[in-house]
Amino acid sequence: MMRSSFLQRTLALLLATIFLFALLTLGIYTVISPQIFANNKVSELLPKGRSIVTYVNKALKGELPAYLVSTLIGSTTEQWDATVWVVDYNGNTLIRTQQNQGRRVGTLPDEFKPLLQEVLTGKECTHIGKLSSYDTDATSSGAQSMSGMPTLSDLMSEGTSGSQQESEPLTGSIVVIGLPITYADMAVGAVFMAQSMTEVVAGMDSLSNAIIWSIIVLLLLMLPIACFFAYRLARPMRQMRDVALAMAGGDFTVRAESSGGGEIAELGGALNYLSGELSRSISDLTIERNRLRSILDGLSEGIIAMDTQGRITQANPAVRQLFGCRVSDEILPPEQLTDTPALWTLFDRALRNQESVVEDIRVGSTVILVSISLLEDEHGTTAGAVAILRDVTQAQRLEQTRRDYVANVSHELRTPLTAMRALIEPLRDGLIRSDEQRQQVYSTLLRETLRLSRLVNDMLELSRLQSGSCSLEKHPFDPARMLQSVYATYAQYADDIDETLNLDMPQTLPLVEGNPDRTEQVLVAILDNAMKYTPEGGTVDLIVRDCPEEGLIRVSVRDTGPGIAPEDLPHVFERFYKADKAHQGKGTGLGLAIAHEIMRLLGEELSVESEFGHGSTFTFTLHDAPEPEALPTSLP
Repeated sequence: MMRSSFLQRTLALLLATIFLFALLTLGIYTVISPQIFANNKVSELLPKGRSIVTYVNKALKGELPAYLVSTLIGSTTEQWDATVWVVDYNGNTLIRTQQNQGRRVGTLPDEFKPLLQEVLTGKECTHIGKLSSYDTDATSSGAQSMSGMPTLSDLMSEGTSGSQQESEPLTGSIVVIGLPITYADMAVGAVFMAQSMTEVVAGMDSLSNAIIWSIIVLLLLMLPIACFFAYRLARPMRQMRDVALAMAGGDFTVRAESSGGGEIAELGGALNYLSGELSRSISDLTIERNRLRSILDGLSEGIIAMDTQGRITQANPAVRQLFGCRVSDEILPPEQLTDTPALWTLFDRALRNQESVVEDIRVGSTVILVSISLLEDEHGTTAGAVAILRDVTQAQRLEQTRRDYVANVSHELRTPLTAMRALIEPLRDGLIRSDEQRQQVYSTLLRETLRLSRLVNDMLELSRLQSGSCSLEKHPFDPARMLQSVYATYAQYADDIDETLNLDMPQTLPLVEGNPDRTEQVLVAILDNAMKYTPEGGTVDLIVRDCPEEGLIRVSVRDTGPGIAPEDLPHVFERFYKADKAHQGKGTGLGLAIAHEIMRLLGEELSVESEFGHGSTFTFTLHDAPEPEALPTSLP
């Protein structure tokens, strides 16, 4: 319990308050109680003094004998609880009270003289203080009465006869009252009563001791009560501290005590409300964070966030795919994420110039579009930047393909149209007059028209194949018969152009499943392409291999042409692509693209192997039919 700082302070405050209250009470009592007791003593002495004045007045009027008054007043101090002096107008002592053992006090002290002057004016006066010395000489018998009236000394002489003894003087602080004695409306003397403060203080001792013991008992009684209430006060505060620490640690299920009334209970309720609201807010933020993280992780674009110190604060997995780097949720320096200086240069420029940046960067053969935007805090100050990275290599390639496609189509269409225009204009102008020349022109026009029609048909067919709107039926057929037919046709054509076409095929081949017409179209396109690029005197080989372990046959066309450069190999089957730019007039560049799409739709594979300067080999596959049958094949 005492380990609680709040409890210790509360208990110390309560005990300090009680102790200070007791100390102040005792101190104030010690300071002001003598004055209070002295004033009380003055209040007690004034009635007694007035009684003495009454006795003296009666003696002056003859109503009481003087000796009787002198006897009553001059008795011991215990009777009046004070020392009494009866003095005349000149300060001469007429009557004095006796102390114990019958001794009389001394004459009126000189310190009383100012009081006597004040009393003779007809006022009652008091004095509380210390007397330093006393005049013990006996006073004279008094002055003569005025207008034949006897003086106070004459009137009271009967009671004051006899020897006068020396008395013990009054010392220390005393309480004094003075009352005037009047006769015929004139002050003729005074009555003084005095009591030592030592006697007053002695009366205070028992009360002071009682107060001190009461304070001690009060402290002893209040100590357990103060401890109890301090603990009761500190317990909910300590519990609320534990709740706040648990909330800071992420536990929002704890609750503070809020029962009862008062500000502490209201504070506990407010803390519980805060805990619930924080729990809801953090839950909502967690859901939003997870949702945002899922969205970011699912994006194909890379996301990199950077603070103003140049540290990476967030990066999604797509960055790894773009740069092949490590992705972590920790704050990383840029060099640990990716070593692409161009990217950090763009970040630096965006943060330095306080502007958005959109620019392409190249990482190897990959082109990445970087779009950097600034991040601002709630005060509108730049807190960092976020970059969206998108691989636009394919998009740029497609755009370039589109441009090339348009250029190639324009070129392929312009070539026959230009030739046709060049022949039609002379016919229109009558420049060709002979029938032989007109027949040549007509033949050329027909050839260019067929070429143009073939180009349009090829483009339409390729579009249908690539769009999937063209369905190809598959059924078993004999590949040997189709291969021999094509070989016989192109062998004669090879002889015409001074080339050699060879056929290398097994004696028997299994039935294959496919579309014979489309397969023949593919083979014709490959042979046409091989013969077109093979120089005079060259050789083209048609090679067929049965692969029973794979359940297919492979048909290859190998030429001795110039071959294809390694950088051109990935683009051989693209539309209008021609690796040999010197042979732009040879074909439309659509044959291999159409062949590739046909094989794809038939579920077969068409590939190419080439060594630049040593010819090329195109190979496609034909899968065996479900129930293959081996048929004899006769070779020419």
